[in-house]
Amino acid sequence: MLLEYAMMLLVFGLTTNVKRSQIEALEFESTTRHPPHHRRTTTAHPMAHQHLSQPILEAIALAAKLPSSSTSASSLTKLERTNAIMDSFEDIPVSGEPIFENTTDREVIAAVGTTARLHCRVRNLGDRAVSWIRKRDLHILTIGIMTYTNDQRFLARHIDNSDEWVLKVVSVQPRDAGIYECQVSTEPKISQAYKLMVVTSKAQILSNRELFIQSGSDINLTCIAPQAPGPYAHMMWYKDSELINDSTRGGIRVISEQQMKTSNLVISRVLHRDSGNYTCAADNSNSDSVFVHIIKSEQHAAMQHELATRMQTPRLLLVLLTFFYLFTEYSIK
Repeated sequence: MLLEYAMMLLVFGLTTNVKRSQIEALEFESTTRHPPHHRRTTTAHPMAHQHLSQPILEAIALAAKLPSSSTSASSLTKLERTNAIMDSFEDIPVSGEPIFENTTDREVIAAVGTTARLHCRVRNLGDRAVSWIRKRDLHILTIGIMTYTNDQRFLARHIDNSDEWVLKVVSVQPRDAGIYECQVSTEPKISQAYKLMVVTSKAQILSNRELFIQSGSDINLTCIAPQAPGPYAHMMWYKDSELINDSTRGGIRVISEQQMKTSNLVISRVLHRDSGNYTCAADNSNSDSVFVHIIKSEQHAAMQHELATRMQTPRLLLVLLTFFYLFTEYSIK
């Protein structure tokens, strides 16, 4: 019986100790919220513990002298604040995650036989890899700068320390039209779609495939590209793969109408060195070429005579056949 009574006193003392810690916590909070000169003093009522028996009061006094083993309210408050800070960090997105830049055309038009380029820009790539996927069959075309298809017309291009990854399609074919995805190896993966449209367009120089121009005369070539995609067509002229402009030589005039998709090349007072292959190239269109021969005046006259002779030969033959036919008819009668 005495043992049970001692145990009751011990349990009651521990319980009182916990309550005492809670009272200290409230006092700490009150001190934090109110400056010392504004702290309110609470006085215990003199009759507050009169209903307790003497042994219980002694047990309470004994328990008050024991060292507190419970966590103080101030420590709990710091712990809770630390946890709150950690939780808030979890809500903040991690900086430096890959993100696409929507600064490039995602719809690209290319003519059959030309080269198409799809430009994908990714910021904060880090150690992730960029891949190009063909959407219709989910075929991996490139990873990084490596090609993973037997069709060697597909190539990846990337300049070191740049954000741009380019899918290059050489000699575009109608079957290449469709959706392509630029994919980044994050977890989960992120991707951006690009549409390649293939058209059949060809620039055309309005002349024979070979021209004979007399030395000292002018070259006058007109090129059209009526089926070039888009409302405007930028057209350029080349001589033997070299771009023709005012710096090439004097006496050159190029008049282009981008909206009408036409261009006119005039070269004044041509010399023998102006002989060569002349090419007209329009945006997203196949080019067209003619070969120009610059000849001297004597050669021009001889060629004109030869051409006239070739044209007269069929006429003479026709006259002979007509005469033979009439002679035959007359003989029969």
